[in-house]
Amino acid sequence: MTHEATRQNPRDKEPLRDSEPLRDGTSLVAYLHILKKAHAALVGHDRAHQRFGEVVTHGQARKYIEELMPQLKQERDVHRRRRG
Repeated sequence: MTHEATRQNPRDKEPLRDSEPLRDGTSLVAYLHILKKAHAALVGHDRAHQRFGEVVTHGQARKYIEELMPQLKQERDVHRRRRG
């Protein structure tokens, strides 16, 4: 996590960029699309697409990543154990 990402607005204790909209063409948006694809493999395209559509700000992107990563890591570990 970068220093910028950890700075907070002193008035509301929210990380400074949380309310900023996501911009197309950024590496963050590309990463979110990769997560959406992995999420779709677990829960189906419609459900993953619906959840992904709710992500429009940096704060929502952070929460989306925090929500998905434990599930995806668990599935990765299961897959690795099966492969031996």
